[in-house]
Amino acid sequence: MNITINWDSLLQVFLAAVGFSTAIVGAFAIGVRLLTNAQHAVPGARKGKSKDIQREVVYRVLSYGAFSICVSALLYGIYLIVPYFHLDK
Repeated sequence: MNITINWDSLLQVFLAAVGFSTAIVGAFAIGVRLLTNAQHAVPGARKGKSKDIQREVVYRVLSYGAFSICVSALLYGIYLIVPYFHLDK
């Protein structure tokens, strides 16, 4: 019995796994940072400063966008793993 390994495909899978995991972790970290920035702008926004209100809204929208990237990657991974979703109906 002779087992051969396709090293090119193995390297391709490895690079894809490292790249996508880095991108997802990076998106989550950026989302946390933007949400923290939004929370720091809240005191000024409560005082009615328009610049702080705009900053808070922009930071929150961008952070929710980054979190939605993470959630969509998670749902896509679950879709790929669960065989029930791939049955012909």
